[in-house]
Amino acid sequence: MLKHCCMTNNSKIIAECYKQFDIKNTSVSTARLPHSMRVFKKHILTKEENNTLTNAGLTSGTMCHDIVQECLTKNTPLEDVIKSEYIQTKIAEFTPIHEKDKMKFKFIVKFLKPICQNHLDNIKELLHLNQMDKLEKQVWKDEVELTAWTPPVKIYWKMFLDLVSQVYFGDLKNKFGSASYKPLKNKKAPINENRIGDWVYSKPKMDDKIYFSDLMQIALYHHAIGLKPFLSYASHDGRKLFTEDNCEDLKPENLKKWLKQLMVYEISWQKKLEAANGDLKELCWLSPPDYSDIKKNSFWWDGVPKEYIERYLKYYD
Repeated sequence: MLKHCCMTNNSKIIAECYKQFDIKNTSVSTARLPHSMRVFKKHILTKEENNTLTNAGLTSGTMCHDIVQECLTKNTPLEDVIKSEYIQTKIAEFTPIHEKDKMKFKFIVKFLKPICQNHLDNIKELLHLNQMDKLEKQVWKDEVELTAWTPPVKIYWKMFLDLVSQVYFGDLKNKFGSASYKPLKNKKAPINENRIGDWVYSKPKMDDKIYFSDLMQIALYHHAIGLKPFLSYASHDGRKLFTEDNCEDLKPENLKKWLKQLMVYEISWQKKLEAANGDLKELCWLSPPDYSDIKKNSFWWDGVPKEYIERYLKYYD
């Protein structure tokens, strides 16, 4: 795995407020967490417990990345990668959190090939538009590890880039639908590829704009590596490629703005760490739970074991 370091902080020393909570680094996904969830996932749960909190979307997203990366870095045919023991084992070992999650995973597995092919088609479009298919062949590396300092953030960022070539770096974003229970009233209804039994799968909308969290992610990556950015969005029936040529938000001057805004999220957390002064209970009180979300079993809490939640809420007794 390629490692690259872009440390612009002269001290390169992690601040004491992070050390007090045994925090070694930060990341875009961590910085963007609601603070109550950051406390829960990073300080209440063990790393092993946190890793068990997965679902159909997270597992399938990783699987799609693995497939596309294998195709590009090793020039392996798409069908061969999907049929490989590694991917088939991941499919077989998936444990859903409930029936809806189980059916969503089934639909995504059904559509694995078109989703991944759409990502590969985006890469072909990227190279064709910039005539790279006629010039030097791009050699792709995957999961490239980078680190970077962005003062006044007093800890370094750690990141893993999906794809990096001689000219480009980019990220793969999967657009999955949702599964809904809708029994057939007419058993002789026409065949619908978006139906399995009594369950149907929605067609995700392919947006014309980049999600803001993705912009901040690309901004940090660009700061660390300096190559040309791209974002590949793909679903089973659509795709969209974003580059600095077709998206103003990916131009260097705008990436600098998104990076500064990302830093705001981390500095806000940093100030809470300073105020807590190494006291986890105090950090919890500075980041109160969203009881409504917990009661509604919303996105963040869907599938979280009851004993994890009870352990967390004891800090507020």
